[in-house]
Amino acid sequence: MPASASRRPSPSAAARLSIGQVLEILRDEFPELAHSKLHYLESEGLIAPERTPAGYRKYSREDVDRLRFVLRAQRDRFWPLKVIKEHLLEHGIDSEVTSIASRPGPTSALQAVRLDRRGLLREAAVEEDFLAELEQFGMLAEGVLFYGAAELEIVTAARDLAEEGLHPRHLVMLRTAAERQAHMIRSVARPRSRTGDAAARGEAENFARDLGESMITLHSAMLRTNLRDG
Repeated sequence: MPASASRRPSPSAAARLSIGQVLEILRDEFPELAHSKLHYLESEGLIAPERTPAGYRKYSREDVDRLRFVLRAQRDRFWPLKVIKEHLLEHGIDSEVTSIASRPGPTSALQAVRLDRRGLLREAAVEEDFLAELEQFGMLAEGVLFYGAAELEIVTAARDLAEEGLHPRHLVMLRTAAERQAHMIRSVARPRSRTGDAAARGEAENFARDLGESMITLHSAMLRTNLRDG
């Protein structure tokens, strides 16, 4: 075991953890997580670490579990914070997600996914050459060590379409449209994060996710309308 791994803290190793220790615990799954994100989630009422008399934040095991749930819900399901907060108030982090099952957009079941390449092939039931084709046409990033729920959904959906004759080379326009939409959303959200304030950066990130969710809903509705009218 590497020395760094043996020194890495765990939620059960101490009653309370510093913000640096929390970031270290979650670093493998959320490598871009920063102090500003935790501060923003705290300001939004998603987590509530204790404060020492000197004002330092101290996180419990429950805080870390709750934080992991929030981050996965954002990353894997694109849930806005208001939806995550509603779910936590009604169900907590250990229950099945049923309160927003009728919600449009991504599927309602929250599942943490972290797969290596072999695991992705297995879970998506595809062959290596199919992943290589997805990479060739920009549907998947190359050189990735681990894949999440979004990548699994991409491969699974692409597989289903390929079975009906729509192969990755036919889907380039979808990738291009998604890239343009992401650029549009970032351009709208970016000014909100230019104040240098940590809370503002977190708010901009959440604002972008909310815009993305609305974009997904709009696209889905327009596609259904065009299929109906055609």
